[in-house]
Parts: sequence; structure tokens; C-alpha cells
Amino acid sequence: MTEDEAWMAGRGIWKFNADRALAQDEVQIVNPEGLVLAVATITGISKHGARYALEGTLLYGDARVGKPTTTPHRSRNSVAYF
Repeated sequence: MTEDEAWMAGRGIWKFNADRALAQDEVQIVNPEGLVLAVATITGISKHGARYALEGTLLYGDARVGKPTTTPHRSRNSVAYF
């Protein structure tokens, strides 16, 4: 999966707390094994009914891509805030 594909799949559309998401500077798209697939800055959100999608700028070639995330979470929820 490319960084673009990971960003498009991971940025939304999800149920999440918009205020909490907007309080963050960036997002990591992480696979179930904890490997970072993409990193983006958060510039806003878009509303899709009762769900949201992150808007942002993909940070191509970020050094964290391809490495284990330093902020893993064990939740079944696919969205976590750090």
C-alpha cells in the first residue's frame, strides 16, 4: 500500500470526536500490526452525515513510515488520540 492509498483509506469516513481530532497536529495511519503507513498534518475535518474525515497534508517520506509506531494502542477502535 502506498502512502497515498494509506492516507485515503485511513483518513475517514469514521465516527470520531471532531474536537479531539482537531486538537492534534498530525495523524499516523497505522496497520493492525502497528507499522506506520503514512503521516499527515491535520488541517481540518469534513462532515459526512454523522461521521467525519480528516483533512490534511500528507508528509511524503516521513522517517516514521515503515517503522513501528511509538504510540501503539490496544483498542479495537481504529481512531486513537495522543
